[in-house]
Amino acid sequence: MPDLPRVCVVGYGVAGRLHHHLLEAAGLRVCTVDPALTTGPAGVRDRRPVEHWTRLDDVPGPVALWSLCTPTRAHVDTLAAVLRREPRARVILEKPACRAEDAPRLLELLRRHPEARLIVVNQYRHARALRLLDGLRRRHMPSEPVTAVRVAFSKDRRADMDAGRFIDRDHGVFGYEWPHMLAVASRLLPADTYRAYIEGPVQEVSGTVHPDYFITAALERATPADGVTLELYSSVVGDRPDDPGVPRWARPFAHSTGGRRRLAQIQVGPALFTAEMDPVALPGGRRLPRNTHRLTAELPTGREEVLVNDSPLDNALRTAVARLLGDTPPPPVDLRPVHRISALAGRFGHHGRVAPATAGRSHGGAA
Repeated sequence: MPDLPRVCVVGYGVAGRLHHHLLEAAGLRVCTVDPALTTGPAGVRDRRPVEHWTRLDDVPGPVALWSLCTPTRAHVDTLAAVLRREPRARVILEKPACRAEDAPRLLELLRRHPEARLIVVNQYRHARALRLLDGLRRRHMPSEPVTAVRVAFSKDRRADMDAGRFIDRDHGVFGYEWPHMLAVASRLLPADTYRAYIEGPVQEVSGTVHPDYFITAALERATPADGVTLELYSSVVGDRPDDPGVPRWARPFAHSTGGRRRLAQIQVGPALFTAEMDPVALPGGRRLPRNTHRLTAELPTGREEVLVNDSPLDNALRTAVARLLGDTPPPPVDLRPVHRISALAGRFGHHGRVAPATAGRSHGGAA
């Protein structure tokens, strides 16, 4: 055990515990830092780590790799502390990389530490189910252009938010699932169309504003290229099939279980290709095994269904470890998703201050 490469996970919330479990399963020795962790959560997966400190400065060296899972607003401060300690540090950073206002400082830190390496982890860039979904499209409709991509990721976070956890008052709903949805869109849209979207202005967005939690649900629509539309929907407070704020394409609860939804669709003329990603329920309500994803192709000639077993986060972390500890430097950090979610949140105000034009509206036109 002492001879294994040592990884330090900073921040031991939900993301930190997942990183701990998967990095340890990948054969790495994991220690953790979190000032709030004094007793371990119940269960084998969420046990308290054997090596744990409440201050980053107390971690004994050397550390081969750092995994930063702190709240978004603390990302840059935590990265700065790591680089003060180890100017050549290898760092995994949870998404989103930072707030837009912190982006210049993050880039300056990387400029001042040219031998450091940083990868922002977004698991859905590594989802095999999405690659297979696009493969279904290419196999059945090879010559037809994509006409629409739709993505809906939701989770009922009210219990956590009421307990003071996972509250993003800088971005609201856009800080939770939106970076995942942007990653999905980047996999399913034609490359030029995605670039036009992510680098272009916000066209249309509506949402629900909450007095304590900022924006709790939102729907974005964009037409980044002629003949191609993009729709993104998310909620952090749960929704009902008859909720008028939920777009019709995201309503079927075959796509949802346990208050969560992970849905992606590609429309190609008359054909619809859908990925329902873990968690997935059967028609009777029974949940399929963990990391099981269902792909369907609804074609003019009939329907095809495929089940895929895959862990996008495991894929993402293993890829990041290999890139950070290998000889080839990782690609430059892409901060376009950071600026996108900031621009979307900016339509409703900033830092929890609601813009007068949108205050009190439920799924109103905030475009």
